[in-house]
Amino acid sequence: MIAMHVMKQFGTNWFTTVMGVGIVAALTFTSPLTFALAHPVGEVLFALVNVVFALALILWIGRWVLHTREALDDFRHPGRVLFYGALAMAINVVGNDYLLIGVHLMPAATAILLSQIIWVVGTVVSVFTVIAVPYLLFVEHEVASTDTLATWLIPVVPPIVAAATGINLIPFWGGAAAQYAMTAVCIGMFGMTFFLFLMVSAMVYSRLVFHRRLSGEAAPSLWVEIGPIGMSMATLATLPLKTTAILGAYEPALHVVGLLFAMMMWGVGVWWIVISSLHTLLHLGRSGEGLPFHLGWWSYVFPIGSFTTGTYALAHLTTFSFFPIASAIQLAMVWAFFLVVFARTAHGTWTGRLIAWRRIHRVETARSTAPVTGLASTGD
Repeated sequence: MIAMHVMKQFGTNWFTTVMGVGIVAALTFTSPLTFALAHPVGEVLFALVNVVFALALILWIGRWVLHTREALDDFRHPGRVLFYGALAMAINVVGNDYLLIGVHLMPAATAILLSQIIWVVGTVVSVFTVIAVPYLLFVEHEVASTDTLATWLIPVVPPIVAAATGINLIPFWGGAAAQYAMTAVCIGMFGMTFFLFLMVSAMVYSRLVFHRRLSGEAAPSLWVEIGPIGMSMATLATLPLKTTAILGAYEPALHVVGLLFAMMMWGVGVWWIVISSLHTLLHLGRSGEGLPFHLGWWSYVFPIGSFTTGTYALAHLTTFSFFPIASAIQLAMVWAFFLVVFARTAHGTWTGRLIAWRRIHRVETARSTAPVTGLASTGD
């Protein structure tokens, strides 16, 4: 009974928790600056993300099977459908964790095969979201310019996440022809997201300039902007390191392009972090509205984690200490956000604020959504 009730409420926005846990696991395990307990903590988080991901998939699939109408309603909703991108990104994050962490916990061949299979599935879902969700926005959903938020990036970002994680897999795809095809697909998906990212970001910037400031509830969404910046850095900065066998003649040029592009995007990312931080501080201050907790707070974790992934790629591409040090600072930021958001999510789940799973939660939810009548106001 509890499981059925949870399934009915379970939306794709819950996959943001998988994204957050998964990227923190990978960043902790692979930090360029090693520190005590990095590997054990990364392994624990890897185990946790597998559990969370499996549970989320069971609940989401169960919802489509047993509560199809509610699932379809989400797909038709211009706000909730955006989080199908979270499903796609969660798949690719878990697959990447098998490559980075799983190879140390199981036979390497098995971990790599699982990573490849998961990557293919994640890529298919990524392409679906980047086509279907914008198409629905174009022809069916009715929105105003004031509705523009950085969350509009969520369904268009998955291909670049697939590209960044796919680059890591290039050396494991057999012969030169397969590796070249994999490289072409990854670069194609990079381009698909990068230019959509530029267009959506221009709309977000316009909304920030010409309309009322973001509310406290919407303020965390600004951090989403930082995610594709980090993944674009990771894609081009990692490319010359993973394609030596097939693009060796172009390696010096790829190295220069990757380095310059990633460093420029690093600057853009720093700017967005400052702007997003100022919005957060604004709403924490006297003139703000506060920051009510919701699952959108995972925007404080995965996007900064993505940006840190890009900084890691720069650290591996250069021999200087600047980016390894920067990556350590960013990892500390990621962990600070992660501990807060994970704790708030666990507490909100336990109390029924995020999802009603006990009878008392269902009663409270029914009362809070009841029409305001004389009878309701008495508490009967």
